[in-house]
Amino acid sequence: MSSQRQRRTSFSGAARRIGSDDSGIAMLTVVGVSVVLFILATMLLVLSGHLTTMTAAQVSSTKAMHMADAGLNAYLYELRRNPTFYVANPTLGPTSLDDGVWTVEASASGGPGSPIDIVAVGSIPSHDVTRTVRAKVRFPSYADYMFLSDSNIHIGSEARIVGSIRANGWIENQGTVTADAFAGGSITDTAFGTDPADGLPKRIRGSKMPNQPTIDFSQVTTDLNAIRILADSAGTSFGPSGSRGYQVVMNGTQVQVLKVTGGETTGNLTTTSVGLYTVPASGVFYFDDNVWVRGTYSTKLTIASTGIMRVNGNIEPSDETRPFTCGLIAEDNINVPSWYPITAAFPTDVVLQAALLSQTGTVQAEMKTGVFRNSIHIKGSNAYQDQGGFVSVSGTTQVAGFRSRLYEYDRRLEVEPPPMYPRLRDGTLRVSTWFEG
Repeated sequence: MSSQRQRRTSFSGAARRIGSDDSGIAMLTVVGVSVVLFILATMLLVLSGHLTTMTAAQVSSTKAMHMADAGLNAYLYELRRNPTFYVANPTLGPTSLDDGVWTVEASASGGPGSPIDIVAVGSIPSHDVTRTVRAKVRFPSYADYMFLSDSNIHIGSEARIVGSIRANGWIENQGTVTADAFAGGSITDTAFGTDPADGLPKRIRGSKMPNQPTIDFSQVTTDLNAIRILADSAGTSFGPSGSRGYQVVMNGTQVQVLKVTGGETTGNLTTTSVGLYTVPASGVFYFDDNVWVRGTYSTKLTIASTGIMRVNGNIEPSDETRPFTCGLIAEDNINVPSWYPITAAFPTDVVLQAALLSQTGTVQAEMKTGVFRNSIHIKGSNAYQDQGGFVSVSGTTQVAGFRSRLYEYDRRLEVEPPPMYPRLRDGTLRVSTWFEG
């Protein structure tokens, strides 16, 4: 009996210990779950806070960019009203807008008439966030088209024009135009056959836009006066020669000026020296007379003449990979004498890499029947009042001039036009580059 009571007592105690052990496990389970839930809740709170912070930062960054854009647009508005606004107002702001602030700085590193560099900064002070936008803007110029005519443009069947064209009158095409055509009047494209340069059909390959606003060539006078004033201040303005005119020879960053005393009838000019000049910061030379011009340039340069300008040699940049551009502006004709003697400076294959502008005349070859040069490659732009030509034809036979002609737009003119090059006063601005940084 005693032995049985002891066994029951021992079993009962074991049962009580097992029950006690279950309670401990349950407690540990509760504590463990609570810890896990606490950690999860904490993580959720931290994540939520982080997301809130990131969202606020993203919103602030977007607002800062809007501030920078607001400053840029405000400055562009002022430039449209006054193209020289940046001269007296190189900064604008700070201006507060809602919870942001914008400021703008502007400069024309290439001098008057050059593209304008604009830096707009937007900030949200409450979140210490700043965004910066940098843009290069410029006014449209007479150098924006391969051909720009104050009258009509007729393109012959052998012509190849790489670039866009624009005429105040009508356009008739029988050759190849690789880009857009704009006209104050009608546009007729009757080209047929294939272009030997690429085997594709001859035609206007870009958009045809007739009935467009016309360009007022008389406004070039304003720009020529501005060039004269700048040249006067730089010592690069020359009055009437008292003789035949001036010979201008470009050589890198220098320009040699000579007085022409004879030789017009033979093409072998005789000259006397006037001086050797370094291209000034303004980049402009002004001549109140006829001018002969040739040479190479390694800086941005514009040469203006009140008379006839004759090109008697190649005109090229010393380094085509650099943003050097050259402008030749004449109130009268720009002539290229195809009959002049062939020399090292004026070879049979002529290259003119420049923006050409004749305000009241034309850009053309000066020809003598039966005298030819092999080719002319105008790489730049060509603006004139009346259409000229670079070959003379009798029926289908060439009788004088340049046997081969290529007109190719220089894309550098879109970003870096020559100094003080006449602009199209149509109230527009072109944003050449825009980036954040």
